[in-house]
Amino acid sequence: MIGEYIAGVDIGGTKIIATIADATGIKSRVYQHTRLQGDTLTIPKQAYMLIQKAAEYAGIHYEEVKAVGISTCSPFEKKGNYKEIVAPNLCGGLTKSDRLPNSWQSIPLEEFFKELYPYVVVENDCVAAVVAEKLFGAGKTYDNLVYVTWSTGIGAGAYVDGKLIRGKNGNAPHFGHIYVAQDGPQCGCGNYGDLEAIASGTAIARDYGVHSAKEVFDNYRKGETKAKQIVNNAAINFARGLASLNALFDTEYIAIGGSVMNDSDILLPLIREEFYKSFPVLSKGVTIEKSALFEYIADISSLALVMPSSWIESWRTYKPWMQAPELIKL
Repeated sequence: MIGEYIAGVDIGGTKIIATIADATGIKSRVYQHTRLQGDTLTIPKQAYMLIQKAAEYAGIHYEEVKAVGISTCSPFEKKGNYKEIVAPNLCGGLTKSDRLPNSWQSIPLEEFFKELYPYVVVENDCVAAVVAEKLFGAGKTYDNLVYVTWSTGIGAGAYVDGKLIRGKNGNAPHFGHIYVAQDGPQCGCGNYGDLEAIASGTAIARDYGVHSAKEVFDNYRKGETKAKQIVNNAAINFARGLASLNALFDTEYIAIGGSVMNDSDILLPLIREEFYKSFPVLSKGVTIEKSALFEYIADISSLALVMPSSWIESWRTYKPWMQAPELIKL
């Protein structure tokens, strides 16, 4: 039985956010930079500590939290009955790069939390995001819906005929790692020429020779030729990736989130133009928009995984995430 309070945790390569909510809305939000040193329980323990701190800021005892939804970077690997994180941006033992100060092969996140709470749901961050988009975004009227994140990486979550797609290990659809170029650059996952290596925010910045894609978009707006060429190429490849995703799922609605979409006024026209060049029988009738939950998705997606059904209509009506308290850095 889900209690009065639920917690959401969003785990990324740079920060972890913990949120406490009840039927009326979000009560507290805290975060810390992700700890990447120590043993394989470092991140699960940090996430648990952040739930405790978020509960404190919400004015409750952490044991009053009865359900925890966790959205996290992935992929996952099944170990017995539990999903473990095997993400190369967290687990240093999975990559030849020396940028991560650990030798982890996997992170036993789900087992750790299921020993603490009666109800826990762990999903890839994009799968969690499409659940939130289905419940509270523009996707709530569609049975065939895709959420795509376009950020430092690229990922997706999908509903087909009203059913959430997960796959054998909970990794479907791992959209950023579809191959698009035979001799393309290397992705952080080890692939060469996948979509993330070609079109992500990281790739846009790399191709321009800077640390952040924001600088590239700033120069695009100034009319600089190199910036325009790089952004246009990324948008074309991203749109072709969407066309491939649509060919697989025959979707109705594509919602796009992530930091690259801060420049959606530039990107959406480019994406739509290229996407609708694809096989008309498949692309006709597909709507492509920036996510309606754009800046709130990290909070809502983890909560959506465990939200009691009795709360949903009220949350749809009042949109309490828009009055969420300040995100507190610990």
